[in-house]
Amino acid sequence: MRRIPHIVLWVVIGLVSLTPTRGSADEPGEIRILMLMGDEVGGYHYFTSDLWEQQGWNLTSTGLSPTLQPCNLGLPFHVDVLIRNIDDLTSYDCLAIMQSKAYTGHSHDDLLESPAALSLVQQAVAEGMLVLATCGGVRVLAAADVIEGRTVTGYADYAQEYIDAGAIYAGDGVPPIVDGNIMTSAHGRYYCQQITETMRAYFAAHPRR
Repeated sequence: MRRIPHIVLWVVIGLVSLTPTRGSADEPGEIRILMLMGDEVGGYHYFTSDLWEQQGWNLTSTGLSPTLQPCNLGLPFHVDVLIRNIDDLTSYDCLAIMQSKAYTGHSHDDLLESPAALSLVQQAVAEGMLVLATCGGVRVLAAADVIEGRTVTGYADYAQEYIDAGAIYAGDGVPPIVDGNIMTSAHGRYYCQQITETMRAYFAAHPRR
């Protein structure tokens, strides 16, 4: 599948960002996103989170440790709040499982081995929040056992994990998929604009307030 070069994508995003995104009839208002970060944070998560900030959305990051190491390039990532200190999700509209070294075969290993992280995902799904997993983060949904019967996309390297969890795997390299309150995407750096637009539409149709 042909993908858009990074420089072209960011020119397009720059043009889109010049258009006001708030105040329209279907604008859901301020969105509060809890970003779940695994260790060896994927550098491409900024493609998506920068767009979210341009929408005026409120971002809070969480992880198992105060400081997470980057995947390859970049600086250590400092989370806003530790997972163990989150006991109420009503302050958020969305739980977003962000990128982490997807191509190494060990994406999000720290979250997969954490009962607290998996419990957070299960709680978010049960409470009807939008739960987004991008790139290797779909592994966390599978480990949390919340995608049985759901159609998902995600990296093909981990396809058997999705299938073993009961998901219907739509393949790699397809646009973001929403099934119920679960949204999945692979190649977040290419689909970051579509991810954001799909989220805006979802929030407008499913207000939590």
